[in-house]
Amino acid sequence: MQGIAGLTIEFQRLISNKTVVIMLTNVLKTSLFIFLLSTLILGCEEERENPFSVLEVNIANQQFLDSLIIYDKDESWEVKSIIRFTESNSVIDTLNILQTKRYQIYSFISGNQGEMGELLISPNSKISLSIDENQLFESISYSGNFKLPNNFLAYSKKHQNQLSEMVRNGIEQEDLEISIDERSKLIHEKGKALDIVDSLSTYVDRKFNKFAEILIQKNIKHQYKQSLIGEIGNNFFFKDVNNREKSLRDFKGKYIYIDVWATWCKPCKVEHTYLEQLDDYFSDNDDFQIISVSTDSEFDKWKRYVTKNSMEGIQLYSGADSDFVKFYDIGALPRFILLDQAGRIINSEEIRPSNPELLKKLNSTVHNDKYAK
Repeated sequence: MQGIAGLTIEFQRLISNKTVVIMLTNVLKTSLFIFLLSTLILGCEEERENPFSVLEVNIANQQFLDSLIIYDKDESWEVKSIIRFTESNSVIDTLNILQTKRYQIYSFISGNQGEMGELLISPNSKISLSIDENQLFESISYSGNFKLPNNFLAYSKKHQNQLSEMVRNGIEQEDLEISIDERSKLIHEKGKALDIVDSLSTYVDRKFNKFAEILIQKNIKHQYKQSLIGEIGNNFFFKDVNNREKSLRDFKGKYIYIDVWATWCKPCKVEHTYLEQLDDYFSDNDDFQIISVSTDSEFDKWKRYVTKNSMEGIQLYSGADSDFVKFYDIGALPRFILLDQAGRIINSEEIRPSNPELLKKLNSTVHNDKYAK
């Protein structure tokens, strides 16, 4: 007891000393500051380590839309999310978002991927997206964080899609340019109505203008391809793997479905599986022939690939700068062309083998002996 009493007297003597009190106070302040600073730093680190955002997607009339894919184009097209609708048409997913920016959104419908535009996301944001599959681009609606800028981005993409549809359905160049000007003004006015920040409005304007320039050139090519329908399209010569000359005229009297591809083209190789199925289906029909034509720049590289992979069917080599390539204006691959029994062009840009509609069309054409509608 005396020891405790002695310590108590000594402590009272120390705290009566002003210098000691000041020292103790400073120590406590410093400790409190360090504690608060550590808490703040740890909190920030935790936020950086877990910057998850929530995206809720609701699909109306969902039938063929398999999934939506969110990409980060700036990071080598890193996949940020794959939202699948196999079990429900209403899905919530979390995305690990490291910075606020525009991310690319794509649809996956019946095995085919298609661009749907962009959306703005930030760390720890919550965004809802509603879509009607029957009106994919027209129905896109965002709510939650970034509601206005995301709806503005969707509005611009909707008009781009409508212009692309005009080109696919056929439109005169002058009418296309008028439609582009009209929609450019609508997008600009929409940005003002939504009070979109200048940086985003300028970005959307520039992107639309670039899209319009490409679309105008695409329409010129589309009109040229349309002009080929009914023209003779078999006056071309190729080489087989033995370097012997072959001509499309050798197959006169047959409907010819031409597969234009190259060894470096991944989508071409995907289509080859469906092409083999198509070949099997028509194997007993002497009126139909599938011919694969390569536009590789090197004959030997093509020959090695065909030989190594034991590719069956009629394999021919055109090269990248042949009369065939120039006449059909071969650009993006794969490309498919359909000729009738006289060598006339039924379609200079036919649908792909992976599209179930192709078999229906070929059956109608070959069996009924008439142009495809």
